[in-house]
Amino acid sequence: MMTLTFLDVSGRKLFAHPIYGAYEITEFMMGVLIFSALPLVTARENHVTIDVFDHFIAPAIGRWQRVAVNLLSTVVLAFLGWRLWILSASHLRTNEVTMTLHIPHGPFTRAFAVMALLAALACLVVAVEHLRRARGRTAE
Repeated sequence: MMTLTFLDVSGRKLFAHPIYGAYEITEFMMGVLIFSALPLVTARENHVTIDVFDHFIAPAIGRWQRVAVNLLSTVVLAFLGWRLWILSASHLRTNEVTMTLHIPHGPFTRAFAVMALLAALACLVVAVEHLRRARGRTAE
């Protein structure tokens, strides 16, 4: 993606000839990059987190907070996947394509929907695991 952008900008500035359709290719590459990594990042709990206030929170509350955050994330990711699925159905039905390269939107939005739903499932599994840990520790 960086190489494409570099060559596109260089071609535009030095030779007055940008790479045809580079913007559209970059858009799709960005979507593929984000949505293909989302389930794995979610399952491994590698999301960017802010832990500035963690030392103010009791460990038991922190465990329940992780359960709540993962359940909320599950709902948000499932909603995103559902809406992307509906959008992809529209794209596939109308054969919507990009303006320059005529790349079909449907297969990409369908893949993004599947990846978001897989991430929601991974988030639910993580939430259940945190729930088991939280219940196990508070029962002791």
